[in-house]
Amino acid sequence: MASGSRGDGSERGLARELEAWLETLAADTAATLRAAPRATLIPDGLRTTGGRRAMAMLEQLAGLSPGAPAQLRPGQTIGEGGMGIIRLAEQTALGRTVAVKTLKADRGDDAAALDLLREAWVTGALEHPNIVPVHHVGLDDDGRPLIVLKRIEGVVWHDILEDAELVAARFGATDLLAWNLGILLQVLNAVRFAHSRGIIHRDLKPANVMIGEFGEVYLLDWGIAVSLRDDGSGRLPLAADATEMAGTPCYLAPELLGRPGGPPLSERTDVYLAGAVLFEVITGEPPHQGASAIEVVTSVILSRPRLPADAPPELARICLRAMEPDPADRYPSIDELRQAIASYLEHRGSAPLAAVARARTDELLALLRLPEGAPARDREDIYRLFGACKFGFHEALAAWRDNAEARAGLTEATVAVAEYELASDDPRAAVGLLSELEAPPPELVARARAAAEQHAARQAALEHLRRDLDEKLGTRTRVFIVTLLGAIFTLAPLAGGLDPDLVRARHHVHHVGWSVGLLVLLAGLGVWARESIGKTAVNRRLFMTGLHLFLVQITLWIGAWYLALPVATTQVLMVLLWFAIGGMVAIAIDRRIAPSALAFLAAFVVSARHPDRALFIISAANLAFTINAVWAWWPPSLRWTPEERLAIEARRRAR
Repeated sequence: MASGSRGDGSERGLARELEAWLETLAADTAATLRAAPRATLIPDGLRTTGGRRAMAMLEQLAGLSPGAPAQLRPGQTIGEGGMGIIRLAEQTALGRTVAVKTLKADRGDDAAALDLLREAWVTGALEHPNIVPVHHVGLDDDGRPLIVLKRIEGVVWHDILEDAELVAARFGATDLLAWNLGILLQVLNAVRFAHSRGIIHRDLKPANVMIGEFGEVYLLDWGIAVSLRDDGSGRLPLAADATEMAGTPCYLAPELLGRPGGPPLSERTDVYLAGAVLFEVITGEPPHQGASAIEVVTSVILSRPRLPADAPPELARICLRAMEPDPADRYPSIDELRQAIASYLEHRGSAPLAAVARARTDELLALLRLPEGAPARDREDIYRLFGACKFGFHEALAAWRDNAEARAGLTEATVAVAEYELASDDPRAAVGLLSELEAPPPELVARARAAAEQHAARQAALEHLRRDLDEKLGTRTRVFIVTLLGAIFTLAPLAGGLDPDLVRARHHVHHVGWSVGLLVLLAGLGVWARESIGKTAVNRRLFMTGLHLFLVQITLWIGAWYLALPVATTQVLMVLLWFAIGGMVAIAIDRRIAPSALAFLAAFVVSARHPDRALFIISAANLAFTINAVWAWWPPSLRWTPEERLAIEARRRAR
């Protein structure tokens, strides 16, 4: 509420007005205002139509198996909030530790469940380096929602906001104010991104910010965020429907009180909250405090924060403008507030940021100097340090574009990691890294691009070779041809064995003609299935081996005819030929055909000892080959896939 709308214009009159208004609030809200102004007020999220639509999604989620998709093994509790509790857990499927947020035992109602789900939906929709990634949303064993988040190993910003010694020891920052302002800038990056998606946070405060061990900054607790845009899903409460008091009392913007006639929620609401955080960075205390709920609310409405006399004047002006009671008088956007703070830090903050990034760069270079395979030389650690270097140098350059040390450090760190990627045979990553630099070393760029081209050509050749040697391609054609020829080779000698007169009546010329006919049949099948056969080297080799077999078989029969070898003897020798060809196929093309080669060898030995039973033995060996080949090459599906049907249709149209 703007200061011009205070009834009789006096603070005493405002107090009387507020006493009457506070009587209309829920008892727990009034108690929080009075006794726990740092606690977050969570509005009832089920009073809107959108909330009811979103609850339908919760009912669908309730049909899932509790906890199963996430495969979680619970661990110790690491934090608690107004309605939720956060525990560590092992995600067994990936072997990693995650954070799991669930409802407290006394908050199992639908409203609390919806609030928790909405926090997951908001956070999951905001993929940003300063917002904690959501890995999974599911149900716990009691059917209540749970959120699986990235585990952040670090500290809450509020806990170290004034601890200069700890900040210096842990993060190497010697200027506490500049370091805190750098953290705030990263928080504002997350808020700016959320605003670009139409979402306002409504609960910005240092207690909702986590800082990782390498200086990563995460804005947490999006549980009371609202959307300025209606996407029709009902997942997020709309700012237009958010009429109840929400947020943390000692940081509240006037419009968050939910008083009738107050200004509507907008991006400038978060601008005010960011200004309140800046107030605490400067003074060490939040702006709105009091011994009673009336005093806290009066401070919020008036929004006249008193900064100490030794506060930097420019920073004080930034803070006071951001905390104007009338939203129209504040910075129009989070980005403008961020630019104002960054401008203040232009020279004051650039050097410490660059110094921290320099320290991280030294750690990175030391890590990269370790021999390959060293236990400490982990890729994730390299990129974690590199990310910290990049962020620090980019922030230093954002604060002061002419910071030569930061620019040189960024180039040194990037070049070092690019060299690491080249040595790791990932030149494309090296090219990508170098492309981020304004003036990368030309020789290294040329080397990385040449290596990337060679790598791409090598990958293309390997892919072509992989497809050429893929035994799964063309299996339907192989099975069809093998089944057809196998049936002929099984039934023909069986019929001959059952009719001895027919065998005695045969002459070498009959077998030559028979072999020529099979050669012609196989050649015809090759023409008919030329696309499938020519698709891979495996298919081509198998087909040519079949042609070669029949040519040798024809030659063998002609030679036997010329040498006047008996037909029965030649038939036994033919089995030896099949063993030789089958063995070469098993050795050079597909080892799964080895049982067939062994079957032919056994058939040769037995037929040589029992030539009178040779045709039955040959039939059995051919049947064994047919079964072996069909088993080895049986396709995943006998039907054409949609992609194959499209390819066939395209080829037909092309013809």
